Amino acid sequence: MIRGDKKDSDILRRYCGALIDNIEATGESFDSADLTQRTYLNLLRRIQYSLLGVAVQLERWPAIVELKLPISLVFRTALTDALTGLYLATFHADPVAFQNELLVLDADYVKFVKTIIENTDLEMPGASAADVAQETQARWANLQQKASHLLREAGSNDLKSAQVLRATSDPALFHVPGNFARRLGEKEMFEQIKAHPDTRHLAYFYLVQRHLSQQHHYAPANSDFIELPPAYDCAYWFKSLASISEIAGALAGLLGASTPVLNSFRSSQAALLDLLADRAE
Repeated sequence: MIRGDKKDSDILRRYCGALIDNIEATGESFDSADLTQRTYLNLLRRIQYSLLGVAVQLERWPAIVELKLPISLVFRTALTDALTGLYLATFHADPVAFQNELLVLDADYVKFVKTIIENTDLEMPGASAADVAQETQARWANLQQKASHLLREAGSNDLKSAQVLRATSDPALFHVPGNFARRLGEKEMFEQIKAHPDTRHLAYFYLVQRHLSQQHHYAPANSDFIELPPAYDCAYWFKSLASISEIAGALAGLLGASTPVLNSFRSSQAALLDLLADRAE
């Protein structure tokens, strides 16, 4: 049984460390990488860093029980990167479609940049209207130069639609009707993963991610989440780590990691699943 005690904390920290080491070993074999490989390596690195943050906080939990909130939030971040990696993996066999999905992701980042530019005045308190206008125009010009491939036309600040960015992708690769023309959010990623025959067996992890997201988004209806007993949160951390471990191993496989590295992923994952089975109520 998972009790949410120091023993559980130590076990989680040990398996986090094993996964951190496996991800590190995966990246060490690459002196150079193509776009697809670089994407997987970047996502694995982000997962690795998140797990480092989890491990550091687990050293003080459950002695400091309040750490369960930030631990859940960092696990959520790692699961979100795993979600992105697994979604992109459904396009692995088609480099053009894979690259187009990266463009769709970049377009969402540009939306963030546009918000910053549109509110330049908030970053220049006390500046004259003329100075703010000059800085705003300089920022727009910089964006138009760097993101021209994502904008509808020269001199425009409007983004191309997702459907336009995917113009050279095969619509048959999208296993959910309508998602070819939609922007890419976590829900759309999950829908693709659930519908794709190679990934649907992993779709449950999205529900774990959504559960941890309740720690990220406040609502009166979920305000009691921070009062739940440690065992409840700890059970979701174990589920999170098992999902992250399996997906990270799958990405390492797509990267062509060495047999010893892949065997290390598999043995660690198998041991974690056996432990969870033994500790199930």
